[in-house]
Amino acid sequence: MLGQGRLEGGIISERQPIGKCPPDSMTELAAFQQHDHQPWPVFWVKTNKARLVGRMLHWRDESDRLCSEGVYHLAERRRLAEDTLSAQLLVANAKLLPGSWTNILSNWNDGGNYFHWMLDGLTRLAVREQLPETTGFFLPKDPARFVTETIQLLGLEEFARPAPSGTIRPETYYFCAPTSMTGVWNPLGYQWLRNRFSQYFETPASGSPVFLTRRGAARAPENLAEIEQLFSNSGFTIIDCGTLTVREQIRKISAAPAIAGLHGAAMTNILWATAGTPVLELFQPGYLNACYEQIAFHGRLAYTHAIMDPHNSRNGLSLWIRNQQSGAGSRFPHTQ
Repeated sequence: MLGQGRLEGGIISERQPIGKCPPDSMTELAAFQQHDHQPWPVFWVKTNKARLVGRMLHWRDESDRLCSEGVYHLAERRRLAEDTLSAQLLVANAKLLPGSWTNILSNWNDGGNYFHWMLDGLTRLAVREQLPETTGFFLPKDPARFVTETIQLLGLEEFARPAPSGTIRPETYYFCAPTSMTGVWNPLGYQWLRNRFSQYFETPASGSPVFLTRRGAARAPENLAEIEQLFSNSGFTIIDCGTLTVREQIRKISAAPAIAGLHGAAMTNILWATAGTPVLELFQPGYLNACYEQIAFHGRLAYTHAIMDPHNSRNGLSLWIRNQQSGAGSRFPHTQ
């Protein structure tokens, strides 16, 4: 409709390039096609007839059609049937909200997960920067600490407000499309995040190598204490990102000469790593996801992965660490 001139707005990108999927990469092994969810259009639309419904404030128009990109419905990563809260079609008294607004909340971004907040939430502010006027935008009602801190670091506190309850009708609504399907190749979003947070980077390789742990979280290995000890004995600083501010995480990761960590939201911080930095991501058998490998491809990081099991855990980790210390390379020895 936008392309046909039936809506007011702008198209930023009709599609982004296809990403990398080398043989034996995590992208290939995970089999989510995370390098190739295209075409995914990045655009904005202005309307005075929007109705925002459900907990994630999804856009329905005057004909009660739901904006497909708003619920990430394009490539079957999430189905419309799962969006049960947006099915609140008949609400007697929608609340009128004066002024101009946009929304960065979604099914993937409720403000409770660091990765989804950074890659699926904040990146929509890149689209907001293309709007013809300044708008307010909505935050989760009970935001995690990293949500409010990132907004402060971006200097946008005066434009953000907690999402209202119930169905609302903004006086003017700008729909800002997500910059990609979640967890996939997204050069537009990656570069925007790097640019907007670069003022908080430290000098590359000026700090210690880091191991991003995952204490008490799902998919943490049973021998986590042993793994932490191995890295600690090798000069790595053990970091529990949940105990640090976002600014501290950016500072430590941007300065790290090498990064290792368990698959999980803390690995989002490889966004801040310098090109060429060795990165090792550890996976538990049974759950593979290439979202961080795709970030590593953007940053030209020396990324490798390890699927942990009794045969490769300690010996493989020790060899990878020695390789970083000697400058011999970053590839994890998958076969012993």
